[in-house]
Amino acid sequence: MAQRRERGDGALTFDVNANRWTGRLDLGTGPDGRRVRVKATGRTRTEARAKLDELRRQHDDGRDITVRTVTFQTLSALWLERGLPAETSQNTRDNYASLINSHLLPRLGRRKITELRAEHLEELLASMADAGYAGRTMRHVLNLCRRILALGERRGVVVRNVAAAVQAPRGPRRERHGLTVDQARALLSAAADDRLGNLVTLSLLTGLRPGEAAGLTWGCVDLDGPQPVIHVHGSLRRTSAGMMLVDPKTPTSRRTLALPDAAVRALIDQHARHESDARESHVASAADLDLDLVFTTQSGTPLDPSNMRRALARIAKQAGLEHLHPHLLRHATASLLSAAGVPLEDISDTLGHRSVNVTAQIYRHPIAPVRTGHRATMTALTEDDH
Repeated sequence: MAQRRERGDGALTFDVNANRWTGRLDLGTGPDGRRVRVKATGRTRTEARAKLDELRRQHDDGRDITVRTVTFQTLSALWLERGLPAETSQNTRDNYASLINSHLLPRLGRRKITELRAEHLEELLASMADAGYAGRTMRHVLNLCRRILALGERRGVVVRNVAAAVQAPRGPRRERHGLTVDQARALLSAAADDRLGNLVTLSLLTGLRPGEAAGLTWGCVDLDGPQPVIHVHGSLRRTSAGMMLVDPKTPTSRRTLALPDAAVRALIDQHARHESDARESHVASAADLDLDLVFTTQSGTPLDPSNMRRALARIAKQAGLEHLHPHLLRHATASLLSAAGVPLEDISDTLGHRSVNVTAQIYRHPIAPVRTGHRATMTALTEDDH
């Protein structure tokens, strides 16, 4: 390759074959004793010189300019490995990885971090909106992108987080419904004949999260007092080490719930089933693992989320309902309590939400198209006129 050195600009050379100017910056000796050099190219000498000067300024500011070739895919892998809090569950890590692999990497994965622009993210989100993705999904994807680039900022890979100024589209609003009273009764009736029916019954009547229900221990069940209660102190999560009991999702998730009569009966029945399984099973039980779980597999091992999904789908089908996901039981609980006139604050406390807004915006779905909350007040107002 023939090169011609620019007179007076010792760091600039011209590549005849590539027909481009190349600027080289010597950063001295690295930790391994080798010379560290970076380069910048341009179609003109002025362009190459400007890029070289910018690299020199960034180096003087303390940025690691040797990582300019880092791609978004490399940085996202680093974030999943080292950028998450240690207490992040394996299930959450898997969900993050799935969203990144499905939405971010196909369009942004090969881009160099230093070349990433806000318009690239806006184009990605616009394509998701055109595909009909919910606004919540797009906001989640954008938030993951911001967190990945924030790691790049901390490590000096990028100067600024270009995702910070991007706004996710609103997305289509899907009307979701809870269960009617008749549907809830049908579900409870079908659950009575299923091995995991007591789990479904307790979840619907108390609004437990799936992990909270699967992680409930007998030590947190008090059926002997004047008011039977359960204490929600943990959640069963899948981790790299297997299924483990971990702290609840939020501080407000720690709560004590009074039990309806049907929930008490379900737990009494479950205790009898638990004792029967322990006698018949030749596999180490959950009690042997110091968990003493209320709900387990027939062999006494902790319930995997897939067990719960299959059980609920089976019971819902028998009740003549559409497919239900375990999380939707919480939605149904909120809707049923709301329809019965329970104050929103009490519903939020029951579900263990950190904010009443979460309950109102996400979990409380309309059950009937007819709104009646205004009727009594307005009737009284008009009657006063006569």
